[in-house]
Amino acid sequence: MLNSLFLLRKLRGNLKLNKAELEEIQRKKLKDLLKHAYENVPYYRKLFASAGIEPNSINGIEDLSRIPITDKLTLQSLAPEEILARGMRVDRCVTDVTSGSTGIPLHVHFTQRDYLIRSLSFIRTFIELGYRLTHRQAIVCDTRFVNDKEYWFQHLGILRKQYIPVQFALNRQIQILMDYRPDFIHGYPQSLAIIAEELLKRGIDSVSPAMVCTGAELVGQKSREKINAAFGVEMADSYATIESGMIAWQCRVLKGYHINIDNLVLEFLHNGKPVRPGESGRVVVTNLHSYAMPIIRYELGDVCIPSDSLCPCGNQFPLMTVVEGRIDDMVKTPSGKVISPNSITNVMEAVDGIGQFKVIQEKKDLMVVQIVAGAGFSQDTPRRAQNLLKELVGEDMRIEFRMVSEISKEHTGKIRAVISRVPDSKKSVEATS
Repeated sequence: MLNSLFLLRKLRGNLKLNKAELEEIQRKKLKDLLKHAYENVPYYRKLFASAGIEPNSINGIEDLSRIPITDKLTLQSLAPEEILARGMRVDRCVTDVTSGSTGIPLHVHFTQRDYLIRSLSFIRTFIELGYRLTHRQAIVCDTRFVNDKEYWFQHLGILRKQYIPVQFALNRQIQILMDYRPDFIHGYPQSLAIIAEELLKRGIDSVSPAMVCTGAELVGQKSREKINAAFGVEMADSYATIESGMIAWQCRVLKGYHINIDNLVLEFLHNGKPVRPGESGRVVVTNLHSYAMPIIRYELGDVCIPSDSLCPCGNQFPLMTVVEGRIDDMVKTPSGKVISPNSITNVMEAVDGIGQFKVIQEKKDLMVVQIVAGAGFSQDTPRRAQNLLKELVGEDMRIEFRMVSEISKEHTGKIRAVISRVPDSKKSVEATS
């Protein structure tokens, strides 16, 4: 506990540093990680050798592009002894597993210290949003993230948590929230929006946390509005992955996502080159705290937009403006136009009368739109949605609407609002925002 508090204080102290100081921390951690990976991990030693480089020749982010990019399929294909550092054993690591949305999950291994820093980075984000260590936290998530183990400090009122699995029936989720009355809520935005809509419908206002923070899914404006109205807050969103922990987060100013450059290096690329601020790019991450199983220039499969703006909050962590969505779910039209899931979500949420939706690109020229009727739904609602979608995707895309009673969840419990089942749509990343 004392070590955790010391590390948390150090992490929080980084929030007060200027840009040059943060970049120096990042540069030093990067050089240390690259040296460690080259000397101790067979995969990276071979990778560096194939590119004709040595760690000492990488002096900063400007040289990082010389290292070839690694992806999930590559790591999945290798034996543990190829990607684990020398002396590391799986049974002595903390292991986490990706959602497996691409079909095969990836087991990611961490040292105890790296996993602690990863966890504390989440807590640092939450504290900046108003969370206190004595607050009651409710976590709305998949059952695989539920940890029922009780720790001694929780009996003292520190880091108390109540998990609410999204697999539970809606009434049960709401009852747990009403009974627990959390001070802080963290969870999937679509699941929280469903809960919020039901709370508003029933006129329940007894669940009134100090803050709500979402993550793991795209969050649309209507979902924000429902969550804010039901819980009486102005929610913030975050961007995190299993491989690299908390990547970026919105502060209370909500002018972008602060990138945790003291813990990672984030690149935004198109055709292997960095994009300019305001342009969409594939996200490539280097987790600076991944010494058991180094994550170096790892493509996450997401598209985001970097920013060169400064946040009015005074924090000098760099910003990105928006998470566009998964590369896999970019919609590619017959005319060759590529549309981001975020753009489609914005269009669908602009139509009154739609409670929930899911847009599935079944073929190159066919989109199937599932709709759950919401307040104000009429026979004209699908037509208005179709007109707006046609403006976005073009007249050469057929659109079929299907009314459903509920939107199905993924096996992880998440709700993917936009899905592409067309292989070609996975090859381009030049998204329209």
